[in-house]
Amino acid sequence: MLRGKEVQAPVKDVMLMLEAGCVYRYAGRFREARDIFQGVRALLPTREVADLALAGVSVDERKLDEAEAHCRRALELNSSSAAAYAQLGEIQLLQNQRTNAIRSLQRSMEISQNGPTANLAKSLLKLASMMEPKP
Repeated sequence: MLRGKEVQAPVKDVMLMLEAGCVYRYAGRFREARDIFQGVRALLPTREVADLALAGVSVDERKLDEAEAHCRRALELNSSSAAAYAQLGEIQLLQNQRTNAIRSLQRSMEISQNGPTANLAKSLLKLASMMEPKP
């Protein structure tokens, strides 16, 4: 077994796997989506993309602690992932952890000031500003 090493799978194949996982996820077939994303993780164990996808599945299943764990693993793999910080901030908002969410979202925007991830972080920060602070 190749522990910690990436298999040289063609990029097209990995992209197809990710796309198939997303189709299963949006169809509500979470087990199949999870299986595919775990396959991507096996192919790319040093990249955060599979854990971010798995976090999305966990959010859809309302397993927020599991989703947070996937985001934290993604950040262990890539501490400069604006997408991981944005997704973590979203999960923290769902967990009513406003202060932590703001911190995560601001970190996302420090890493990436433009593009879709920055737009997501900005939108979530606006949402956080409308939430009542936890007593």
